[in-house]
Amino acid sequence: MKNIFLFTILALSGIRMQAQNPVSYPKDTLISKPELNFEVLWHTFEDNYAFFKLRNIDWHKTYQDYRPKVNAQTSDESLYGIFSQMLTPFQDNHINVIVPNVKQFKSVKPSQFAAEFPTDSLRNAFWTVVDNNLYANGFSKIKTIGADFNGKPLFNYSVSKKQGYLRFNRCFVDGDADNKIDAAAAGKLLDQVFLEFANVKSLIIDVRDNIGGNDEFAFEVASRFTDKKRASMYKRTRKPKGGYEEMLEPETWFIEPKGNKPFLSNVVLLTNDKTVSAGDVFAMIMKELPQVKIIGTDTRGIYSDMYGFTLPNKWLISLSNQRYFNSDMVCYEGTGTPVDLKVENTHQDLETKKDPVLLEALRQLKQ
Repeated sequence: MKNIFLFTILALSGIRMQAQNPVSYPKDTLISKPELNFEVLWHTFEDNYAFFKLRNIDWHKTYQDYRPKVNAQTSDESLYGIFSQMLTPFQDNHINVIVPNVKQFKSVKPSQFAAEFPTDSLRNAFWTVVDNNLYANGFSKIKTIGADFNGKPLFNYSVSKKQGYLRFNRCFVDGDADNKIDAAAAGKLLDQVFLEFANVKSLIIDVRDNIGGNDEFAFEVASRFTDKKRASMYKRTRKPKGGYEEMLEPETWFIEPKGNKPFLSNVVLLTNDKTVSAGDVFAMIMKELPQVKIIGTDTRGIYSDMYGFTLPNKWLISLSNQRYFNSDMVCYEGTGTPVDLKVENTHQDLETKKDPVLLEALRQLKQ
């Protein structure tokens, strides 16, 4: 996302971003307003975007193709369309063009899960199947804790005689809170949830269709599964106005034990290609832990914080300016955190009333 900015709600995602970062201007600023907006967007990407090479984007050719389309007579509607066309090939969900209170473009990466369950009603039906499969396998009625967001509580959890189940579809408690304060609030909720898991032998964590949030939240949850401090992630920010591959020194992030008692027994993490942003991060750092197996499909592969900035016409733009790495300095941007065992959910699951991902997780834990 990441949830580090508090300026405006991104209209389609519920994510908050503050457009406060520096912009880059062309040498010639005595040009028309549409041309200046184009130049500022292009130059700010040129100076800050972290993945031109990885995403096979020839940004200078993009300039050659689209700059002639913009002149003094270019309308706002046409300019919005040009920006959308320019940015679509990135398939980077952290690239946004927002006309405040009017509309939003997002450079969306295609999703198999979204194609199978394209509407809210279908996704709600899917989660009903999941819950019913839990009940059929001896789990208690789902409990919830944490404030609702878009009609969904933060944590859903349940237990059977031997296993626990924990689901969260976002990585923040309060979208308006500072990240560290928000993570601390999540920790207090997790302390209550983990009391329910005191006697279980294994745990399923479900972050399928997780919209993301902040990294601190992801680390707060992961901290419940380690008994020692571990370097589990590195972040490198692109050097502003440096070369495409010039990055600042790495920032090291650690998982540290938190909670009353670390959960060191077997954990199965369920992910899919709608596990995004801080959800991507959570899967990546959980993969570092020896007792964790990931089942489902690879996560979305959109890790960077958003670099938000404002065009001269007050449109809000965001881009990815950071590279995230695991402890072995592997970057999963674009591909996502890989699963250990691939199992897909499809629309047919609604007909069979079975969740093959969850059922495979239960099979693995029985083994």
